Amino acid sequence: MSGGNDGNEGWGSRFLKMASAAAAAAAVAGGLYAALSSSASASGGHQEVPFGGQPHRNQPDHAGHVPPLQGAHVASWKKPEIGWVKLNVDGSRDHFNDTSAGCGGVFRDSSAKWVYGFAKRLNPDNNQAHQTELEAILTGLNIASKLNIKKLIVESDSEPVVRMVMSGVKSSHTDYDLVQRIRNEVDRIGCQVRFAVVSNKVNRVAHRLANDARKFASVGLCEEYADPPFNCLELLLEDQNRCQTF
Repeated sequence: MSGGNDGNEGWGSRFLKMASAAAAAAAVAGGLYAALSSSASASGGHQEVPFGGQPHRNQPDHAGHVPPLQGAHVASWKKPEIGWVKLNVDGSRDHFNDTSAGCGGVFRDSSAKWVYGFAKRLNPDNNQAHQTELEAILTGLNIASKLNIKKLIVESDSEPVVRMVMSGVKSSHTDYDLVQRIRNEVDRIGCQVRFAVVSNKVNRVAHRLANDARKFASVGLCEEYADPPFNCLELLLEDQNRCQTF
C-alpha cells in the first residue's frame, strides 16, 4: 500500500512540474509572438533589402535552417517612396505541354502611375519556371538602365529567385551564368536597387504581361510599353484603388 501511495504522489508531482513548465513555455512563446508581431506591424509586414544586404530574419539559425524572406504575406501592392520606382516582375511557363514561356514586368512610380512595361517571349526548352523569373529581372534591369532610373525596387513572387540574386550562387550551379549577369547588371547601371518578395496577388500586372508574352510570334521578341496595354488597365486601377503607402 505504501508503495502505491508513493507512486500516486510521484505522478502528481511530475504532473505539476509539467504543467508549470508548459505554462512557462506558453508565456515565453506569447512574448516572442508579440515581439515578432510588433516588428512586422512596424514594417507593414514587408521588408525591402538593398542589393548585397541581407534581412535580419534571413539568417540561418543554429540548426542551419534559413527562415523565409519577409514580404510574402503582403496582400496588396505598395507605392514606393518618393523618388523611387518599383518594378514588379514575373515569369510564366506552360507546365503541361512545355510549348511556351515568357516574362514580363511593370514599372510604377510613387503615385502608382505606369512608367513603363515589357513582355518577352522565352524559349521553353531553355527556361524552367524559376529561370523565367530570372530573365524577367535581367530584362527589367536592362530597361531601367535605358530609362535612367536611379532608385529601383524590384519585387518578385519567387523567394528562391530573390535569394539567388541577393546572395549569388556557386560557379557549379546550373543558373550561375544568368545570376551573375543580373548581379553584374546591378553593378553596371549604378542604380540603387532593393529587392523584395511579395505574394502573387501583388504581382498580377506583371503576371498578365508574362502570360501575354507566351503568345508572341517568335522566341526572343520583347515588346516594350510606354503606355499600359488595354488588358492591364483594370488590374492597374484595382492596384491604385487599394494600394498601400510605403
